[in-house]
Amino acid sequence: MLEAGNLVGLDMGNKKTELEAFLDEPNHSHAREAILMSKLSYDLKLAAARRGYYLNSYFDDVDRDGFDVIFDDQDSLRKIQVKSVSASASTASWEIHKKILRPGWYLGEQLGFGGSPAGEGSEGGVILMRFKDVNGKLEVEYSYTDVFVLSAFHCGVISRKHPASRKAVDKCIAEARRGIGTERVDAPIAGFIKAKGPDELLSLMGLHANSSFAWKEHLLLVFSHHFRIPTRALPMSLDRMWDLLTEEILELTDDSSLEKGRFVKDGAP
Repeated sequence: MLEAGNLVGLDMGNKKTELEAFLDEPNHSHAREAILMSKLSYDLKLAAARRGYYLNSYFDDVDRDGFDVIFDDQDSLRKIQVKSVSASASTASWEIHKKILRPGWYLGEQLGFGGSPAGEGSEGGVILMRFKDVNGKLEVEYSYTDVFVLSAFHCGVISRKHPASRKAVDKCIAEARRGIGTERVDAPIAGFIKAKGPDELLSLMGLHANSSFAWKEHLLLVFSHHFRIPTRALPMSLDRMWDLLTEEILELTDDSSLEKGRFVKDGAP
């Protein structure tokens, strides 16, 4: 079920429009969910159509397994948990099912989650919708995170200016690696990256889009070699792969606080 999270500091000194007040009203939570999920579905299906295919979507009627919707590009499936906040909100984190943020068994060891069933996940993702009313039109900014995005922060391929951001992401990953999949972990806002638009959101999710999503494959190579658990040979030097991966991720994002990470020759688990 689409959740708003803890709307700390929601007002921020700005007067809400009638539309924003309606969406923020607790009694309108079901209406808010229906409107925002329809917006998300429409934007992604239109982006997929620009790529030349129809994006299937399947909604979970019972909020039990940690996801709200499954997107299917006819080659891959992504279980997605959706969160939403007003654009003026200052929510710092969201509780996410650990299973959503864990890789599948075949990628567990490559991403440092081990190869046991306890570390296996659905390899899903989390979409954060920031909404605002612009002259009566509902506008939404999309941010995204998953185990690949968190791993890119963790190994330093991308970073933020504030050092506390890295600590928050590292804590999230450490907690996601422990316990059972039905437990929850706080996913920090620092671990999300804002997509330029719906096309780039599809790419961040690893689904077919006009924007390339080869970054996930490159992340697996960089991560495994950086932490000295290589499974395949690199097609180029590690530092060049690092630069290529950084450029691929930054090309998909519109986030002024995001920076190119610093390449460190010897990684540390």
